[in-house]
Amino acid sequence: MIIIVGLLLLMFFAYLGWSIIRVAPVVATFVAYFSGLKVLPTYTDVYMGGFVNLAAKWFPIFLLGVVFGKLMEDTGAAYC
Repeated sequence: MIIIVGLLLLMFFAYLGWSIIRVAPVVATFVAYFSGLKVLPTYTDVYMGGFVNLAAKWFPIFLLGVVFGKLMEDTGAAYC
């Protein structure tokens, strides 16, 4: 049940325009605490482990997106 509350909180804050990068760790801590789990091991092992795996898999896409954005900015194509 608490996981559904966590998902609803995440959707609510996303709807308000808050950054998911900032809200997701807070909601994950909230869910871990109220689920009866130990907060620090859950946060450092489960949550951050998943985040690192995601970042490692998608790093080339992130890097190419940054390079493309910088190229668009430097050439002036982003200002048309």
